[in-house]
Parts: sequence; structure tokens; C-alpha cells
Amino acid sequence: MKTALCKIVVPALAAAFIATVGASSAAQAARIDFAFVALGNGISAAPTPLQDATSLNLDGSIIVVSGTLAGDASGLSPGDALSISPADINFAAVSAADPVTKSWTGTNGSFTETLTTVSSVDRTSPNAVTWDLTGTVTGGAFNNVPVTMIIDATQSGGPGSVISVSGTNSTIPEPSTWVMMALGFAGLGFLGYRKTRSDNALA
Repeated sequence: MKTALCKIVVPALAAAFIATVGASSAAQAARIDFAFVALGNGISAAPTPLQDATSLNLDGSIIVVSGTLAGDASGLSPGDALSISPADINFAAVSAADPVTKSWTGTNGSFTETLTTVSSVDRTSPNAVTWDLTGTVTGGAFNNVPVTMIIDATQSGGPGSVISVSGTNSTIPEPSTWVMMALGFAGLGFLGYRKTRSDNALA
């Protein structure tokens, strides 16, 4: 009786897990996932050297999309323009009251990102610094969806040389997505384990 029940319940649970993971994956299929660059020779940062910088001034530069990845639903194409405000970013002051906003209009409509936290700063390389900001994005299929924007600044010739700025933008998978994926794999693993034991018993 117990074995017969397991043969019915375990596959049913596994199928439910797979269906849930599939639905969750479909919900996450649409995401923001693009790269951008700042064009212009007037970009500055302070203080120097660049790896010590706490602010970045993009005033006068043009920020454009450099590429998009599969599944990106930003509606953007390479060469499309983005707007980042304020142009002179003081990363130490970034907060919910003083956010960095990024906006654009693509084939999927108008989008606005509100970045309220500097989650990490990487100063390990000389003449370079990377800021990771997090917040939310609204527009198209997204409504206050968690997002991250990474800004890389490099100054290959050291202080006084041209500063190059590039970055990436992507939505952050919801924790429930990872949980359901783990449960789905666990269900499949248990189903495989039960089948192996059953096959061995018949051998």
C-alpha cells in the first residue's frame, strides 16, 4: 500500500514542482539586461587617483546602449540614448531621498529606474573603480521590479588621462524563483532515487 501510494504521490509532486518552476521561469523570462557606455572626453571624478573617487561627473557626455542580451525587455537597441540624473553623482549621498535615476524610451514604452543604494564599491584595481547600485525599475512589463546598475570607470593613463565609463543594467531574480527551482530539482532527484531503488528491487 505504501509503495503504491509513493508511486502515485511522488510523480505528482515532481510534476507540480516542474509546472511551478516552468511558470516561475516564464515570469522571469522578460528582464532588463543591457550594457551601456558614456561617450565624451569631459568625464571627471574626484578625488584622485580614480580608485579613491567618491563622485563621478558625466555632465556633457552622451550615454548610449552598447548591447542587449537575450530576453532583454527594455525595448532598447545598440546606439539608443539613456538619461542618467544627476549627471554629477555623489555616491556617498545616494539614498531613497537622493536617488540616481535612469530613464529611457524604447519600443516597449518609457522606463524609469530609481537607484537608492550603493550596494558595493570595488577599488582593488589601480586607476579604476566599480560602483554597484540597486533599486527598482518601472515601465513596460515591470512595476517596481528590483534592478542593479553597475558602473565601471577606468583611467588607463592614470590621473589627468581620459576616464572611460561603461556599465551594465539587469533585473534581479526574485528569491521565490530560486526557491522554486531548488524545490523542482529536489523533486526530480527524489523521483530518480525512487526509480533506481525500484529497478534494483526488480533485478
